[in-house]
Amino acid sequence: MSKQRVLVDTCIIIEAFRINCWKALCQYYEVETVQCCVDECAAGDPLEPGRVPIPHKELLAGLSKVHDVDDVMLISLAIERPDLPAIDAGELHMMAWLHANPAEAVISAISTADRAAVRATHVLKLVDRVVSLQHLANKAGVGGRQLQNLHHHFSEDWLSTVRTQLKMGIL
Repeated sequence: MSKQRVLVDTCIIIEAFRINCWKALCQYYEVETVQCCVDECAAGDPLEPGRVPIPHKELLAGLSKVHDVDDVMLISLAIERPDLPAIDAGELHMMAWLHANPAEAVISAISTADRAAVRATHVLKLVDRVVSLQHLANKAGVGGRQLQNLHHHFSEDWLSTVRTQLKMGIL
């Protein structure tokens, strides 16, 4: 049986490392991302208080694929979907990759905890594929103390509320 493919953004990666469930996710799923998200995980001041260190080798070892996004993909998304909300670079690259690769519809789950990125998946008609980190972690066998420390916007409850608001047209 093949593993479920999951496309994750920088926020999900950082939180998965913060609560120590990255390895479990990567063992249970085929975890994929875009190069921009990998770059974002390596950026920032390592001495900044509260910064979660992401060991680059461990990050890359866990990922089954890192997708490249070129300027043509980004421009195509901007021209064809001017209604997309303003989103961070990593999420923008994810949306551009998804938009440019409709045959990759086998990506069964997209995970983000960014409200604007969830709105972008709604615009691209992919919002039903968005899953929370809590959901992914639970399925991967992570629980207990690790998930008690999960920030609220990575929870199934938060995502369900956002998804409902989008479908009702109130967000």
